Amino acid sequence: GDRGVWYVKRWAAIYPKEALARLQPYIRGYKLSIENVYVMQQMCAYETVALGYSKFCELFTEEEWEGFNYALDLSFWYGSAFGCPVARVQGYGWIKELVARLTHTSIAEHNSSTNSTLDDNPTTFPLNQSLYVDATHVILNIITALNLSNFAASGPLPYTHIPANRSFQVSKLAPFGTNIQFQLLECTSVPDPQIRIIINDGVTPLTGIKGCPKQTDGMCPVDTFVKAQKELLLETDWEYDCFGNWTVPNGDAWNTTIGSPPKP
Repeated sequence: GDRGVWYVKRWAAIYPKEALARLQPYIRGYKLSIENVYVMQQMCAYETVALGYSKFCELFTEEEWEGFNYALDLSFWYGSAFGCPVARVQGYGWIKELVARLTHTSIAEHNSSTNSTLDDNPTTFPLNQSLYVDATHVILNIITALNLSNFAASGPLPYTHIPANRSFQVSKLAPFGTNIQFQLLECTSVPDPQIRIIINDGVTPLTGIKGCPKQTDGMCPVDTFVKAQKELLLETDWEYDCFGNWTVPNGDAWNTTIGSPPKP
Protein backbone atom coordinates (compact mmCIF):
# COMPACT_ATOMS: atom_id res chain seq x y z
CA GLY A 1 0.00 0.00 0.00
CA ASP A 2 2.85 2.40 0.76
CA ARG A 3 4.08 2.25 -2.82
CA GLY A 4 1.06 4.23 -3.98
CA VAL A 5 1.65 7.04 -1.47
CA TRP A 6 4.67 8.34 -3.41
CA TYR A 7 2.55 8.80 -6.53
CA VAL A 8 -0.54 10.19 -4.80
CA LYS A 9 1.46 12.86 -2.97
CA ARG A 10 2.96 14.11 -6.22
CA TRP A 11 -0.34 14.09 -8.09
CA ALA A 12 -2.09 15.76 -5.15
CA ALA A 13 0.42 18.59 -5.34
CA ILE A 14 -0.96 19.32 -8.84
CA TYR A 15 -4.71 18.82 -9.19
CA PRO A 16 -6.30 20.47 -6.08
CA LYS A 17 -4.29 23.71 -6.04
CA GLU A 18 -7.22 25.86 -7.16
CA ALA A 19 -9.53 24.23 -4.61
CA LEU A 20 -7.05 24.97 -1.83
CA ALA A 21 -6.88 28.65 -2.81
CA ARG A 22 -10.66 28.84 -3.17
CA LEU A 23 -11.48 27.27 0.20
CA GLN A 24 -8.88 28.92 2.39
CA PRO A 25 -10.67 32.31 2.69
CA TYR A 26 -13.67 30.58 4.27
CA ILE A 27 -11.59 29.15 7.12
CA ARG A 28 -10.12 31.42 9.77
CA GLY A 29 -7.41 30.53 12.25
CA TYR A 30 -6.27 27.45 10.36
CA LYS A 31 -4.07 27.10 7.30
CA LEU A 32 -5.45 24.48 4.95
CA SER A 33 -3.07 21.97 3.42
CA ILE A 34 -3.29 19.88 0.28
CA GLU A 35 -3.89 16.87 2.52
CA ASN A 36 -6.86 18.62 4.16
CA VAL A 37 -8.44 19.19 0.75
CA TYR A 38 -7.85 15.57 -0.24
CA VAL A 39 -9.49 14.38 3.00
CA MET A 40 -12.50 16.62 2.32
CA GLN A 41 -12.98 14.79 -0.96
CA GLN A 42 -12.72 11.47 0.85
CA MET A 43 -15.36 12.66 3.33
CA CYS A 44 -17.76 13.26 0.45
CA ALA A 45 -17.61 9.60 -0.48
CA TYR A 46 -17.81 8.19 3.04
CA GLU A 47 -20.58 10.51 4.23
CA THR A 48 -22.60 9.84 1.09
CA VAL A 49 -22.45 6.10 1.75
CA ALA A 50 -23.19 6.51 5.46
CA LEU A 51 -25.74 9.33 5.39
CA GLY A 52 -26.98 9.50 1.80
CA TYR A 53 -25.47 12.94 1.15
CA SER A 54 -22.47 15.11 2.01
CA LYS A 55 -21.98 18.86 1.87
CA PHE A 56 -18.32 18.23 1.10
CA CYS A 57 -19.33 17.10 -2.38
CA GLU A 58 -20.49 20.59 -3.30
CA LEU A 59 -17.08 22.15 -2.64
CA PHE A 60 -15.35 20.82 -5.73
CA THR A 61 -15.59 21.17 -9.50
CA GLU A 62 -16.01 18.28 -11.92
CA GLU A 63 -12.37 18.62 -12.94
CA GLU A 64 -11.28 18.40 -9.31
CA TRP A 65 -13.35 15.26 -8.86
CA GLU A 66 -11.67 13.76 -11.92
CA GLY A 67 -8.35 14.57 -10.27
CA PHE A 68 -9.43 12.87 -7.06
CA ASN A 69 -10.66 9.86 -9.02
CA TYR A 70 -7.24 9.56 -10.63
CA ALA A 71 -5.54 9.88 -7.25
CA LEU A 72 -7.40 6.75 -6.19
CA ASP A 73 -6.32 5.04 -9.41
CA LEU A 74 -2.70 5.78 -8.51
CA SER A 75 -3.18 4.61 -4.93
CA PHE A 76 -4.72 1.27 -5.86
CA TRP A 77 -2.68 0.56 -9.01
CA TYR A 78 0.56 0.83 -7.05
CA GLY A 79 -0.79 -0.37 -3.71
CA SER A 80 -3.07 -3.33 -4.54
CA ALA A 81 -3.10 -4.11 -8.27
CA PHE A 82 -0.85 -4.58 -11.28
CA GLY A 83 1.73 -2.00 -10.17
CA CYS A 84 2.13 -3.52 -6.70
CA PRO A 85 4.96 -6.08 -6.31
CA VAL A 86 2.90 -8.29 -3.97
CA ALA A 87 -0.55 -8.00 -5.58
CA ARG A 88 -0.37 -11.35 -7.38
CA VAL A 89 0.83 -13.33 -4.38
CA GLN A 90 -1.80 -11.74 -2.14
CA GLY A 91 -4.48 -13.12 -4.47
CA TYR A 92 -2.75 -16.51 -4.71
CA GLY A 93 -4.74 -18.32 -2.00
CA TRP A 94 -8.08 -17.13 -3.36
CA ILE A 95 -7.19 -18.46 -6.82
CA LYS A 96 -6.27 -21.84 -5.30
CA GLU A 97 -9.73 -21.98 -3.73
CA LEU A 98 -11.37 -21.00 -7.01
CA VAL A 99 -9.55 -23.79 -8.88
CA ALA A 100 -10.55 -26.27 -6.16
CA ARG A 101 -14.20 -25.38 -6.60
CA LEU A 102 -14.06 -25.46 -10.40
CA THR A 103 -12.43 -28.91 -10.37
CA HIS A 104 -14.36 -30.26 -7.34
CA THR A 105 -11.00 -31.20 -5.85
CA SER A 106 -9.62 -30.49 -2.40
CA ILE A 107 -6.55 -28.29 -2.10
CA ALA A 108 -3.61 -30.70 -2.08
CA GLU A 109 -1.08 -28.50 -0.29
CA HIS A 110 -1.61 -25.55 2.03
CA ASN A 111 1.60 -23.67 1.38
CA SER A 112 0.22 -20.15 1.10
CA SER A 113 -2.66 -18.14 2.57
CA THR A 114 -5.27 -20.90 2.40
CA ASN A 115 -6.71 -22.07 5.71
CA SER A 116 -6.40 -25.86 6.06
CA THR A 117 -8.83 -25.97 9.02
CA LEU A 118 -11.59 -24.44 6.92
CA ASP A 119 -10.67 -25.62 3.41
CA ASP A 120 -10.21 -29.29 4.34
CA ASN A 121 -13.63 -29.40 5.99
CA PRO A 122 -16.48 -30.16 3.55
CA THR A 123 -18.90 -28.29 5.81
CA THR A 124 -17.01 -25.00 5.70
CA PHE A 125 -15.56 -25.47 2.20
CA PRO A 126 -17.93 -27.64 0.11
CA LEU A 127 -16.92 -28.56 -3.42
CA ASN A 128 -20.25 -29.69 -4.88
CA GLN A 129 -22.43 -26.59 -4.72
CA SER A 130 -24.09 -24.77 -7.62
CA LEU A 131 -23.62 -21.38 -5.93
CA TYR A 132 -20.76 -20.06 -3.78
CA VAL A 133 -20.70 -16.67 -2.07
CA ASP A 134 -17.54 -15.12 -0.64
CA ALA A 135 -16.80 -11.76 0.96
CA THR A 136 -13.36 -10.25 0.48
CA HIS A 137 -11.60 -6.89 0.46
CA VAL A 138 -8.81 -8.00 -1.91
CA ILE A 139 -10.71 -7.71 -5.20
CA LEU A 140 -7.82 -5.99 -6.99
CA ASN A 141 -5.38 -8.64 -5.77
CA ILE A 142 -7.71 -11.27 -7.24
CA ILE A 143 -8.07 -9.44 -10.56
CA THR A 144 -4.27 -9.21 -10.77
CA ALA A 145 -3.69 -12.84 -9.77
CA LEU A 146 -6.21 -13.99 -12.41
CA ASN A 147 -4.10 -12.13 -14.99
CA LEU A 148 -6.96 -10.01 -16.29
CA SER A 149 -4.31 -8.04 -18.11
CA ASN A 150 -6.74 -6.05 -20.24
CA PHE A 151 -6.98 -3.74 -17.21
CA ALA A 152 -3.21 -3.24 -17.30
CA ALA A 153 -2.98 -2.69 -21.06
CA SER A 154 -2.15 1.03 -20.85
CA GLY A 155 0.74 0.32 -18.52
CA PRO A 156 2.05 2.12 -15.42
CA LEU A 157 0.14 5.25 -14.43
CA PRO A 158 2.02 8.58 -14.44
CA TYR A 159 1.73 11.01 -11.54
CA THR A 160 2.05 14.10 -13.75
CA HIS A 161 -1.23 13.93 -15.67
CA ILE A 162 -4.34 11.84 -16.32
CA PRO A 163 -3.71 9.64 -19.38
CA ALA A 164 -6.45 9.45 -21.97
CA ASN A 165 -8.38 6.18 -22.27
CA ARG A 166 -6.56 4.50 -19.38
CA SER A 167 -7.44 0.84 -18.98
CA PHE A 168 -7.30 0.85 -15.16
CA GLN A 169 -10.04 2.79 -13.37
CA VAL A 170 -10.60 1.78 -9.80
CA SER A 171 -14.03 3.47 -9.70
CA LYS A 172 -15.21 0.81 -12.14
CA LEU A 173 -13.26 -2.12 -10.70
CA ALA A 174 -13.49 -1.60 -6.95
CA PRO A 175 -16.16 0.91 -5.90
CA PHE A 176 -18.02 0.51 -2.62
CA GLY A 177 -19.88 -2.80 -2.73
CA THR A 178 -17.87 -4.29 -5.58
CA ASN A 179 -19.33 -7.48 -7.01
CA ILE A 180 -17.42 -10.04 -9.06
CA GLN A 181 -19.17 -13.09 -10.48
CA PHE A 182 -17.75 -16.25 -12.01
CA GLN A 183 -20.49 -17.73 -14.16
CA LEU A 184 -20.46 -21.28 -15.52
CA LEU A 185 -22.46 -21.56 -18.75
CA GLU A 186 -23.47 -24.13 -21.34
CA CYS A 187 -24.47 -22.77 -24.73
CA THR A 188 -25.57 -24.41 -27.96
CA SER A 189 -23.19 -22.14 -29.89
CA VAL A 190 -20.04 -23.55 -28.21
CA PRO A 191 -19.29 -27.23 -27.54
CA ASP A 192 -17.74 -27.15 -24.05
CA PRO A 193 -18.75 -25.75 -20.63
CA GLN A 194 -17.76 -22.11 -20.47
CA ILE A 195 -16.78 -19.62 -17.77
CA ARG A 196 -17.03 -15.86 -17.82
CA ILE A 197 -16.31 -13.11 -15.30
CA ILE A 198 -18.67 -10.24 -14.55
CA ILE A 199 -17.27 -7.29 -12.59
CA ASN A 200 -19.91 -4.82 -11.37
CA ASP A 201 -22.35 -5.92 -14.08
CA GLY A 202 -19.75 -5.61 -16.85
CA VAL A 203 -18.49 -8.59 -18.87
CA THR A 204 -14.70 -8.82 -18.60
CA PRO A 205 -12.56 -9.93 -21.56
CA LEU A 206 -10.51 -13.02 -20.67
CA THR A 207 -7.97 -12.61 -23.47
CA GLY A 208 -5.14 -12.09 -20.96
CA ILE A 209 -5.65 -15.64 -19.72
CA LYS A 210 -3.62 -18.15 -21.70
CA GLY A 211 -5.72 -19.98 -24.28
CA CYS A 212 -8.91 -17.99 -23.75
CA PRO A 213 -10.28 -16.69 -27.05
CA LYS A 214 -11.51 -13.24 -27.92
CA GLN A 215 -15.20 -13.90 -27.54
CA THR A 216 -18.13 -11.50 -27.79
CA ASP A 217 -19.73 -12.67 -24.55
CA GLY A 218 -16.43 -12.96 -22.65
CA MET A 219 -16.56 -16.75 -22.42
CA CYS A 220 -13.67 -19.19 -22.15
CA PRO A 221 -13.75 -23.02 -21.96
CA VAL A 222 -13.60 -24.02 -18.29
CA ASP A 223 -10.80 -26.54 -18.89
CA THR A 224 -8.72 -23.88 -20.65
CA PHE A 225 -9.34 -21.38 -17.86
CA VAL A 226 -8.43 -23.87 -15.12
CA LYS A 227 -5.27 -24.98 -16.91
CA ALA A 228 -4.13 -21.36 -17.27
CA GLN A 229 -4.80 -20.60 -13.61
CA LYS A 230 -2.85 -23.68 -12.51
CA GLU A 231 0.09 -22.50 -14.61
CA LEU A 232 -0.09 -19.04 -13.03
CA LEU A 233 -0.10 -20.62 -9.57
CA LEU A 234 3.02 -22.62 -10.45
CA GLU A 235 4.73 -19.49 -11.75
CA THR A 236 4.06 -17.63 -8.50
CA ASP A 237 6.70 -18.23 -5.81
CA TRP A 238 4.89 -17.71 -2.52
CA GLU A 239 8.01 -17.91 -0.34
CA TYR A 240 10.06 -15.54 -2.48
CA ASP A 241 7.32 -13.03 -3.21
CA CYS A 242 6.30 -12.79 0.47
CA PHE A 243 9.56 -13.37 2.31
CA GLY A 244 12.36 -13.11 -0.26
CA ASN A 245 15.29 -10.73 -0.01
CA TRP A 246 14.11 -8.23 -2.59
CA THR A 247 13.46 -4.50 -2.53
CA VAL A 248 12.01 -1.94 -4.91
CA PRO A 249 12.87 1.76 -4.93
CA ASN A 250 10.30 4.44 -4.25
CA GLY A 251 8.75 6.04 -7.29
CA ASP A 252 9.05 5.25 -10.96
CA ALA A 253 12.62 3.94 -11.01
CA TRP A 254 11.09 0.44 -11.05
CA ASN A 255 7.71 -0.78 -12.28
CA THR A 256 5.68 -3.90 -12.77
CA THR A 257 2.48 -4.46 -14.72
CA ILE A 258 1.90 -8.04 -13.52
CA GLY A 259 1.82 -7.48 -9.75
CA SER A 260 5.06 -9.37 -9.01
CA PRO A 261 8.39 -8.32 -7.46
CA PRO A 262 11.72 -8.22 -9.33
CA LYS A 263 13.14 -11.70 -9.85
CA PRO A 264 16.70 -12.65 -8.91
